[in-house]
Amino acid sequence: MSLNHVQQTKLQMAAEPWSMTLADVTSALASVPLFSGFSQKQIRLVAERGREYKYKAGTAIVEDGSIGVGFYMVLNGRVEVRKGPRVLARLSNGQYFGEMSLIDGEPRSADVLAVQPTECFTLSTQVFYALIKQHPELALLMLKELAKRLRAAQNSN
Repeated sequence: MSLNHVQQTKLQMAAEPWSMTLADVTSALASVPLFSGFSQKQIRLVAERGREYKYKAGTAIVEDGSIGVGFYMVLNGRVEVRKGPRVLARLSNGQYFGEMSLIDGEPRSADVLAVQPTECFTLSTQVFYALIKQHPELALLMLKELAKRLRAAQNSN
């Protein structure tokens, strides 16, 4: 996977000291459907491997068409998901984006812009893959959740 300059710079940034406790981040991650089958201990494993990044207002966190390099959860602040000039969603504390790129690494389908100073928990795809290799049971739990979501989508048609 080849990263563009913006992605490389973001991944090389030094992580900031946590503004939230590990317990708070673990609790927030428990609300993410992709991790819904995980035990508290397993969610804590994910939380321990993530990093916190701070973004100034106006900063592009991810860019449309760029290769997905991970999962983001807004810890503090607000972001907008945009396709061109159109705002698709506004996300704030506890909301997340990029969960599917943990698995498929496909290009982003929209820009995500910090609209005020924002702190995000970030889990890179590489770190997540290493976690899955160490704890393969996590992959099975995620597959169950993905199958459940797929069935729900098929049944709604």
